[in-house]
Amino acid sequence: MSTRRANLSSIKLTEVPDAHAELWLDRYMDDQDSKKRGGFIADVSAIPTPEIYVAFYNRWTQKLHDMGAKIYPAHVKTRMIVGLGDESVLETSITLHKTYGVPYIPGSALKGLAASYARQRLAEDWQKGSDAYQVIFGNTDEAGYISFFDALYIPGTGFKKQALYPDVMTVHHRHYYQNPAIPPADWDDPNPVPFLTATGSYLIALAAPELQEQEAWIEKTFTILRYALAEMGIGAKTSSGYGRLELE
Repeated sequence: MSTRRANLSSIKLTEVPDAHAELWLDRYMDDQDSKKRGGFIADVSAIPTPEIYVAFYNRWTQKLHDMGAKIYPAHVKTRMIVGLGDESVLETSITLHKTYGVPYIPGSALKGLAASYARQRLAEDWQKGSDAYQVIFGNTDEAGYISFFDALYIPGTGFKKQALYPDVMTVHHRHYYQNPAIPPADWDDPNPVPFLTATGSYLIALAAPELQEQEAWIEKTFTILRYALAEMGIGAKTSSGYGRLELE
């Protein structure tokens, strides 16, 4: 085990063919020292998009066209973190494709965001229990008619062509957060926490094969998503500006 760990430190991930970012995050961190995590996160973020994923993405878009799905690209304005609080060997996590190791937005997250926006920002005709709401989002007895597909990363669109990018959050008063009886002070040591974020554009796809006037309903759904992604954002740290996307 020690020999394997030692050898990993000399590997340049940018030179590993079709390296899998999630596997490196979960299995191959050489040193648990928090001070070295920043370098490890930076190395993982530099992993290029696997060529095998590009081939998969091209097949996927063709399938969407064949089935009559409507697709639009959505571009991350700054950074995005979906799945920050998921279980991970690190203090932070990010949702990555299990097969290809690239970031994506689960269809369930898109549906949940659109439904939340409808309830919070739209008129009574779009509130939970209304006809329009049930057509798109369904209820506890029946699913909605609109299918929300996972939004896959569009190859080559990330910042500097990187789908992943390193970031850091700094906790300034960790002792106070752990024990409110300890007052925060200016001399507290900050605790930088490195984490991964996603950049680039993602292909959002919707379909409604069993719905009459499906074109109109899909466009209504895309309109809700466009405002929701721009105003509310998706994923974690949206109050800090993360997760804002522009739906073209």
